[in-house]
Amino acid sequence: MGLALVLGGLLVACAPRLTGAVTVTDVRAALPALPAERLRVLVMGDQGTGTDVQRRVAAAMREVCAREGCDLGVGLGDNFYPAGPREVNSPLFRERFADLYGPLGVPFLMVPGNHDESWLVGGDGADARGAEVQVAYSRLNAQWVMPGRSYRAPVGALAEFFAVDTAPLAAYLPGLRPAERPGGAWDAAQRAWLAGAVRGSGARWRLVLGHHPLFSNGKHGDAGEYDDLPLTFQRGGAVRDLYGAACGVADVILSGHVHALEVFAPQPGCAGTWTAVSGAAGEVGGGPVGVRPAAFAAYGQPGFLRLEITPDALTVWAYTVAEDGVVTAREAARLSRG
Repeated sequence: MGLALVLGGLLVACAPRLTGAVTVTDVRAALPALPAERLRVLVMGDQGTGTDVQRRVAAAMREVCAREGCDLGVGLGDNFYPAGPREVNSPLFRERFADLYGPLGVPFLMVPGNHDESWLVGGDGADARGAEVQVAYSRLNAQWVMPGRSYRAPVGALAEFFAVDTAPLAAYLPGLRPAERPGGAWDAAQRAWLAGAVRGSGARWRLVLGHHPLFSNGKHGDAGEYDDLPLTFQRGGAVRDLYGAACGVADVILSGHVHALEVFAPQPGCAGTWTAVSGAAGEVGGGPVGVRPAAFAAYGQPGFLRLEITPDALTVWAYTVAEDGVVTAREAARLSRG
């Protein structure tokens, strides 16, 4: 599949422009032609460690794609540890993305995570300039698709992806830009954009992409209760409200942040929408802390998710990768469209 980008195509970030905000308007780029009847999507998160785990999972992705086929990728944030690059010519882009995922030959829809937006401490999420560097890199590498911090990516009439930036909404330190803190003008604009964009989509399947999870049994927990942190702004209530704008309309919300694989059927608080966590492509965390019923869960194992999307069904496959590179595949969920 060719990766040449043609300006004026399919990706549009159309949240309103606000004074002091960095949500981008009128950004357009094109994806290569993607299948209209069967779309196969890799979903990775928290991959950017530069460790053997990241390399092993990337090799497993290449193996799976060679055998089963892949058309598109998704990167759910924490694309770099401990902090994102400060400039577009950083060798980290080559070492932790291009060298590892370039051989897959598919474009990746990328979103930033809290480590990408580090300020004083790796992962504090308080400096959005890290995300803006990654937006700029998308103009240098056609495989890294991030035309803005919030954007939409339609794939014909089959599917549409809605990417959001959750890092400022659960930062451990107050964000450098007051307008981007929870409850600020940027937060309100992104939430309003997501609500309107998802509801206005005519796609058969609608998927939201963000770094922080809405629901998780992992150590961070659910949005609004993250880590039992002492300050309200740190606990992710604004993340919960952002995703709430899409609940019942979006089919799936995909996130990372928790270093595990989890799939949840629609839950109270987000009826009608499945949620999934894929945050084990480079970092691996401990066992579960919560007890929310899950359709699938794997902790302490590196891995990734893969979606197979047709007009009639969206199937979620989970892949775990052993130390010797052996890949185990399991069907985690199947959503049917009547």
